Amino acid sequence: MLNFIADAASFFSGVLYVLIAFVIFMVMIMIHELGHYTAGKLLKFKINEFAIGMGPKIFSKTNAKGEVVSLRALPLGGFCAFEGESEDEPNNPQSFNNQKPWKRLIVLFSGAFFNFISAILFVVIAFSCFGDTVITVYEVQAYAPTANQQLQKDDILYSINGKKIYIAGDFQYYLGSVDDTFEMTVIRNGKYVTLKGLQKATFVNSVIATVNGNYVSDQHTLKCGDTIYSINGICVEGSGNYKEVVDSITVDTVDLVITSEDGAEYVYKDMPVSVLRNDITVRETSYTGLGIKNSYQKYRYSFGESLARCVPYCFEVAWLVLRTLGGLLTGVVGLDQVSGPIGTLSVTSQVVATGFGNILSLMAMISVNLAVFNLLPVPALDGCQMLFVVIEWIARRPINRKVQAYINGIGLIVLIIFVVLIDILKL
Repeated sequence: MLNFIADAASFFSGVLYVLIAFVIFMVMIMIHELGHYTAGKLLKFKINEFAIGMGPKIFSKTNAKGEVVSLRALPLGGFCAFEGESEDEPNNPQSFNNQKPWKRLIVLFSGAFFNFISAILFVVIAFSCFGDTVITVYEVQAYAPTANQQLQKDDILYSINGKKIYIAGDFQYYLGSVDDTFEMTVIRNGKYVTLKGLQKATFVNSVIATVNGNYVSDQHTLKCGDTIYSINGICVEGSGNYKEVVDSITVDTVDLVITSEDGAEYVYKDMPVSVLRNDITVRETSYTGLGIKNSYQKYRYSFGESLARCVPYCFEVAWLVLRTLGGLLTGVVGLDQVSGPIGTLSVTSQVVATGFGNILSLMAMISVNLAVFNLLPVPALDGCQMLFVVIEWIARRPINRKVQAYINGIGLIVLIIFVVLIDILKL
């Protein structure tokens, strides 16, 4: 009975998190469409309907200016419908397409602009009230260059050569752009400390490729993917000298220390050397780094620091989105490494369960994603509509509206297939 109650509670809480995730998406969409609506109102455009969702209307109300505000059945988007935006009406001065090009560009841009502004607001609140996720030093490895021993456990990696690290996951990206010797500023016990002469180097790890037999220590079974850290106190991780060390052993048993894929260390006491020679094979993997193990934690910035970081942080997220999209085009990033609507909804529902601070951070990232994505010159998106307006402005005549409709229609179908394909690849 207790198990049933626990399962039921887990199920309903899961449903609740998914519903909250839906609400978050709808809020993001509402902010986007509110941007179009606000700019349209300020520039005296005629607006026929402001809708959240798609499909049949659930609720609608017409205000004194004849604008319909509606909530529709399918939570898959929304729209702000302007008078005559999809056709030519030369005798209708209120038609969207009869407005000056610069006004239309402002209206089309304002959806993404509102998403970006809202992201900045979310970041300020999240950072100052709940903290930002920062990258910290978990351990400085014995094989790290001597200069890097300046780093200490729990140091927060703040900047490299004066360039601040705004997104924790971008540390390795920034590291790749500096010279072999550089300086880094860390936050240590609440104070900013600049370390000079740090060095990046190439390290070679010995990762277990095959293991014959069942070897257990501290409830961890030796398996493929584990990294050999040391043998009888001789550090192997980072040096790639596994075979050399094994061949030099003259005793029958050794103490083997491995690092699992999740970063935990396990000690196998009195491991027969014959196992290392006959039952385990390794593959060497190289990486460029500092010779440290990283971890992540929350760090709460002051309101002033949060305010100073919010805009650069959002631009860094936008740049990350563009890099990811570029990686998709070049093949560096696979479709299985990004998420479609279902995958994003799943991740959002998981984040919802972790607290309001993480929800705000996620809302900021979703907002920036929406802003960047909508400004791309992809058919059916605002960026493509802006491109049509720019061409019209330069050529002094519009592209045939039917041609625009065909381009947007086909583009919408391709876009839907693309995002569905992303989620299918995740199955």
